[in-house]
Amino acid sequence: MPSLSADGAVIPILHVSQIASALGLPAPPGLERARLAWDLASLLDAWVERLRGIDWEVLTRSTPSRGRSLRNLTVNVFHPIELLPEAWESGQFDWDPDEDPAREAELRTAEETVRYADRIAAGWSSFLLELGDEIEEHNPAVASPRGGVTYGELLASQRWHAEFHVREVEEFLG
Repeated sequence: MPSLSADGAVIPILHVSQIASALGLPAPPGLERARLAWDLASLLDAWVERLRGIDWEVLTRSTPSRGRSLRNLTVNVFHPIELLPEAWESGQFDWDPDEDPAREAELRTAEETVRYADRIAAGWSSFLLELGDEIEEHNPAVASPRGGVTYGELLASQRWHAEFHVREVEEFLG
């Protein structure tokens, strides 16, 4: 994620609202949290379906755009989603992308990679079904290594992150 330098200090950025705040500007309007959450679920489901049938060689080949494998991108997109239900409950989002290589190493076959992504996608959809309308009624503050945001801002950043990499994967596989 990008950083912003203000008065000589580096401020880690997770969401555009943090940039607005640092500059003393109003935050831009966001999408409805339920829409963001279900859009994210659709992106994850599409990713899982795209993974099915991809062989190990393709999953572990570096993409030309960023030099990262599809397995690595899968971990990078899906692991933070796995953390979102806990962030809702605890107000803490402890995603450390530097730990992705260790998570990635645990996925030793194409089937394990698909199961990993499918488990997280299904867990996210189940969480949303249990949460129901509460996602629109409540927008808790969430602390992260990149600063504080609301849950809606966290959802927006993770939806953007997933969509960015979906386009990268589609380009690579196309």
